[in-house]
Amino acid sequence: MRDERVALRQRRDLSQLIEAAATLYLQNFAPFFLIAAVVVPLGIAAAVFQTAIEDDTAAIIVAGIINLAQAAVGLLAGAAILAGLADLEAGRSPDFSRAYDAAFARFWTLLGAILRVVAIVLLLAVTIVGLPWAIRQGIRWLFIEQAVMLEGANASEALRHSSDTVIGSWWRTLGISLVLGVIAGVPGGIIAAVFSLAPVLVSGTVNAVVSAALLPFAAIATTLLYFDLRVRRAEIIEPAA
Repeated sequence: MRDERVALRQRRDLSQLIEAAATLYLQNFAPFFLIAAVVVPLGIAAAVFQTAIEDDTAAIIVAGIINLAQAAVGLLAGAAILAGLADLEAGRSPDFSRAYDAAFARFWTLLGAILRVVAIVLLLAVTIVGLPWAIRQGIRWLFIEQAVMLEGANASEALRHSSDTVIGSWWRTLGISLVLGVIAGVPGGIIAAVFSLAPVLVSGTVNAVVSAALLPFAAIATTLLYFDLRVRRAEIIEPAA
């Protein structure tokens, strides 16, 4: 049992944020990877079915079903990782069962918030003229998952809470989130390219495992950015009050 609480809610610049996320992940690699590994079977299935089904219509239907399942499982895995972070903050080691109990308990609230964001952002984006607003809102709603899982917000509150967090730090949030996206995405792209000529089962398995391995870092780093912004926001509001 872990006795020491992990301090998550503090100011961090970009380098400190990356270092802290990597350290937290490596120190708790086994439980976080185990939580994220639920995405692996569907990742393998997606790769195999894409080449195994010759009928185009059937392939599209199966791909659509698998993609929806992957999105749902990925959402659950991300929520469970945040529950694991809450354990660390409370002085406990992340636990698979406890993390997924928390994720399932908040899943429909989280899904409702995510669907609202997707619908609004897509409606803005398809108008072309509304694309800048779609980007603006997409960044403002970057922390929906943190609001639901760590603050107990409902769907409407989550959108408002995330937007309030980003106020005054939109460009900083955009820049750091892009850097984190590159760090979390580039290794997977490189490995996928290396194994692109391997048999489908091999490449699909490797890509799925790598994606699972990178997921906790992205979730942890984004959450540390969220807490950094909350601390900075509080420092602005409190003196004014």
